[in-house]
Amino acid sequence: MKIWTSVEKGDDKVIALLNDSIYKANPPVNEIEAYVFDIKRQNTPSKKSFKIPLHYISAISLQQSKKYIEVIFKGDYEHLKVKDDKIRSEIFEFFKQNIPGATHTVVRISKFQTAKKPLIAMAVVCGLFLWCLYIAIGMESGNEYDVTGQHYHSIAGIVLLIASIGVSKIILLFGSLLLIASTSFIKKYRNPIIKDTLLIKRQA
Repeated sequence: MKIWTSVEKGDDKVIALLNDSIYKANPPVNEIEAYVFDIKRQNTPSKKSFKIPLHYISAISLQQSKKYIEVIFKGDYEHLKVKDDKIRSEIFEFFKQNIPGATHTVVRISKFQTAKKPLIAMAVVCGLFLWCLYIAIGMESGNEYDVTGQHYHSIAGIVLLIASIGVSKIILLFGSLLLIASTSFIKKYRNPIIKDTLLIKRQA
C-alpha cells in the first residue's frame, strides 16, 4: 500500500496504489486526513474514489511539462493530477518498481515533430493573410469582388468578408495570430517531448 495526498488546488487530493489497483479521490481538504485513515483501517477507499485495476492498464506515461500522470486502460485514459514535479516523479517511480509486468521506456520526440502543429498553423495563417491582403488592396484600389452564387459561407466568402475590413486591420489581425503561432512554435521547439512510459504486460 502507498498513499499520496495533496491540498494544492487542481491536484487530485488522494492517489493510492493498493489491492492491485490504482485509486484517485477528491474528498474535501478538511476530510483528507480522515479519508486516508479510513483507507488504512479498511484497506480500501470509499465508493467515492475512482478505481483502475492493474490488469486493465496497458500503459502509464509521465511527460515532462505535463502536470499529470496519464494512465491508459481499455481504450480510455485517466489523469492523476499532481503539480509538484518531485512528487509526480516519485509516484511514477513507485509504479515502475511495484507494478508487476511493467517495462520502462523513454520516448523522445524530435523538436520539429513536437512543434509541427504550430508550424502548420503559421503556414495556414500566412496563406490566408496574403490572400486577404491581396483582395483588400484591390478593394481599396476600386476593384469589385463577389463570390459565385453568393455563397459567403465558403472559404472564398470568408476571405472576402475579412478583406472588407481594410488593409491596416488585416495586418493587425493576422499579425496577432502569427505572433501567437510563432510563440507557440518557439516554445515547443525549445522543449521537445520526452515521455517516460511504463508498458504493462497483463498477467496470464
